[in-house]
Amino acid sequence: MPPAEPEEEPDWGDLQALAAWVKGRDPVRWVLFGMVAVWSLTFILLGALRHKHFSTYGFDLGIYDQGIWLLSRFKDPFVTVRGLDLFGHHMNVSLLLLVPFYWLGAGPIFLLVVQVVAQASGAVAVYLLARDRFGGERWPAVALSSILLLHPAYQFFAWEYFHPDVLAISPLLFAYWAARAKRWRWFVVAAVLAAACKEDVSLALIVIGILIAARGDRRIGAIVAVAATAWFAVATRVLIPFFNGIGPFYDLLFGDFGDSPTEVVGHVVTHPGDFIDVATAPDRMSYYRMMFTPVAFLPLAALPTLAIGLPMLGVNVLTTLPYLRDFKYHWSALVLAAIVLATVEAIAYLARTATARAFLVGLVVATSLASTVAWGPSPVSTKYRSGYWPFGPDARRVVKAEAMRVVPDRAPTSAVYLFVPQLSHREKIYEFPVPWKNINWGVDGENLHDPALVQWVVLDRQVLSAEDKRFAEELFAREFTVRFDRDDIVVAQRVAPPP
Repeated sequence: MPPAEPEEEPDWGDLQALAAWVKGRDPVRWVLFGMVAVWSLTFILLGALRHKHFSTYGFDLGIYDQGIWLLSRFKDPFVTVRGLDLFGHHMNVSLLLLVPFYWLGAGPIFLLVVQVVAQASGAVAVYLLARDRFGGERWPAVALSSILLLHPAYQFFAWEYFHPDVLAISPLLFAYWAARAKRWRWFVVAAVLAAACKEDVSLALIVIGILIAARGDRRIGAIVAVAATAWFAVATRVLIPFFNGIGPFYDLLFGDFGDSPTEVVGHVVTHPGDFIDVATAPDRMSYYRMMFTPVAFLPLAALPTLAIGLPMLGVNVLTTLPYLRDFKYHWSALVLAAIVLATVEAIAYLARTATARAFLVGLVVATSLASTVAWGPSPVSTKYRSGYWPFGPDARRVVKAEAMRVVPDRAPTSAVYLFVPQLSHREKIYEFPVPWKNINWGVDGENLHDPALVQWVVLDRQVLSAEDKRFAEELFAREFTVRFDRDDIVVAQRVAPPP
């Protein structure tokens, strides 16, 4: 008896047909959803372990957790971890969708689950795009979908815990697929969701609009590009300045290149030598290598699609902030989305036969796997136990948990960065030594809160600088009484006003 033919795939716009398809026994779908499930479970468990062991940070988990909690309690979302209104920091409108879950008691672990599941679902979008671009070949498509999950940067985004930039990757991938498939209703849903994650996503959507127009749908492409441009302008020039009372302060991070997008672009055009010198600096070259090696540099054969990530790549390359060029952090999210999309397009363009496609898919899966073994934080990596995850016994973890219970709920508190995500469901939680000193507060330290507001201090002497240790002891001597002190974990309560 000849083998049974696999079932025809459903219309992905028909939810009932899609549900019936998922319940079937086709091995392709089980491999795809198996990858998604295993990847999600792995990084949810590792992230939860990290948070349980007090290894998550105030920047940025504490920022988003406090901001969403404040919204859920119908309070002014002024995030005291950052010294800015939640929407004066970035235009993360999508966070409003998470507010109802905070009514039910959600917190950092919920944010972890949301991001990891959103990330893993991006593999489905890659599969759909590859299947369509490879003429319906499903096994090469499902194999290629793994490159997103294998990329070390994508895994480090999960390690970093939670950022709206990363939430935008999956809807952006779906939006590109929907545009390629001319499923415009799905495109609108995915594109709006992506743009709602952060203002920067609009830059990628502008390029996608241009690509749509160039590929024949001129009217739709023009509408997408104009709408994305308008939203970026409104978000950065109107809404963010309105909420922070200062202005679009991220424009000030490009040094001699200028203080606005037009000045930066103008400087690049009129002084290309300056741009080339900066873009080819050793740290930039290392950044390119870490981002493109996992996909065997194939995206360079699909430059129009790779241009989707060009605006954010330009930001990362030209900024004076070096950590934007570290592949492990969320600033590379849109760049990675473009790299993955361009990898699919490059294989579709270069490989005209099934044999050639199989070879290139095998090549890029092999380089992705080798890269994640060499550089990634996953269980298959050589760096798995290099300090990214809190393995082994931690005698102080129980002490830290006990110290957290000493601090009353909702009491204004200043804590070291490792404790902030554990205490962020309150109106005033600061990263010590804020608010006594300006450390990453507001735009330029403006409107620093009165230290007299702080009623509790929670510290770990082992992570404090010598200067902060001396300052803490001064506070304990004149304003605070120590209520808990064990294994260098200190909790102190205010007993006197500031001098």
